[in-house]
Amino acid sequence: MPGHPDGIPFQRKVLGLHPSRSGRRARHAIVLALWIAGCARSGPPPTSPSPAAPIEAKLGLLYPTAESAVEMGREVKLILTAEADGTGPPPGSRLTALLRNPAGRLSAVLPAEIGPGNVFRTQGWPIPHRSMPGMWTVEAKVEGSPDRALPLGQFEVRESKSETLLGRYGVWIDPPSFGGIGTDVFAERGDSEDGMFRIGGTKPAQHVFPEEWIEVHWRRGDYGLEDGAAARRFMLEAVGDFGFAPTRELGEFHEFAFKEWSGWRAPARGELSHTQIEWVVFYAPEMDRTYALGTTVVLPPKGVEPHVLLRASFELHPEVHPSYASAQALPRLRPGPELISPPMGATFRGEEEPVVLRWAPVTDLADGEYYQVEVDYDYREASFSLKFTTRSTEVLLPATLYQTPNCHVFNWQVTIMEQTGTTPGGVPTGVPRSFPSFYAYIEWTYPLAETQPFPPVCPNPQT
Repeated sequence: MPGHPDGIPFQRKVLGLHPSRSGRRARHAIVLALWIAGCARSGPPPTSPSPAAPIEAKLGLLYPTAESAVEMGREVKLILTAEADGTGPPPGSRLTALLRNPAGRLSAVLPAEIGPGNVFRTQGWPIPHRSMPGMWTVEAKVEGSPDRALPLGQFEVRESKSETLLGRYGVWIDPPSFGGIGTDVFAERGDSEDGMFRIGGTKPAQHVFPEEWIEVHWRRGDYGLEDGAAARRFMLEAVGDFGFAPTRELGEFHEFAFKEWSGWRAPARGELSHTQIEWVVFYAPEMDRTYALGTTVVLPPKGVEPHVLLRASFELHPEVHPSYASAQALPRLRPGPELISPPMGATFRGEEEPVVLRWAPVTDLADGEYYQVEVDYDYREASFSLKFTTRSTEVLLPATLYQTPNCHVFNWQVTIMEQTGTTPGGVPTGVPRSFPSFYAYIEWTYPLAETQPFPPVCPNPQT
């Protein structure tokens, strides 16, 4: 651009003319416009940094592969490669990975950073629940390159257990996720009309394992949950066999608003003192089913309300219209016998007094029916069990039981059975006709004046 002899650019000099000389100012403006146009036609282009040349790199995908399968709700981490002329990644290169679902819709854009081994890794990205299952495509491009992203490979996205349960029963619930505990579905029984499932897991540890479980029971119809007593009857008569761990006691039900439903809530006592259990019972008119939700936790994280978190994701979806039947039928049984004595945790020493287990009859026993009383105890990380059969409503425990190496705690429960045969020793065998009773226990030790002939090797608390 030509300049003024005094070193001031011509544009600045023109703009500095006296403001009262309007005619001259107009003429100079025209001259200025023509001069600028001339510069644009004939002058050199403005000086500016040249854009960096696109990085020429060959991209590759190491993981996931076509054989990989990731469940919805799980994280996927991508590992990519970039090479320029076979010499490794171009200096300063950065990659961006793109994920597309089977319909071609963009689902995620993930920056990839170079790391050990001269490969590029993305952060973990959780595949959303209720996504589209099938083969997802991985694309990638070098940042700064004008080229479009290139498809590098595919991997399979599968429905999670939550999606599977939703399709089968119209119930949605996220898998428990405290402390990285792996989860699975257990004890799936019944069908979409009357059934149950349990989802959760245990984390291996030393002696006391962290655990998290949620189980869902449902029965067709309205069971008239007008008070806590009706909620308890529903649990004992319609649900019957409940709880991942044996249940010692079911506490008092109190009225409770669970999301949009009116219901009842009660604590329960598991076999071991560190097992925390809570039950919620309610009727859902949109499904015409009565539900019971049980949550069980052992060693939950500090500062959280574990039962609230475990059932927070629960949803019902009437629009699903499921018609599924699991491989295992739901048992149709009478309520378990009500245990009378001894009281929970009663203590006995030697043969100072007889140890008699008593229960109330549920109904008169039919021909061929009998009570089976199962007594079990632990010693040295092993569990031992004895079964007594009777048509009476009590059993006297033999003194040899406390004299056997044990951990002093004896659990017991009662079930009504129908005889189908006998053992070689003449003991009846049969099939259940009632749910098991609660899982009570007593403590039975040697008298203080006697020396116990076996060491107390009992690493796990029982009460």
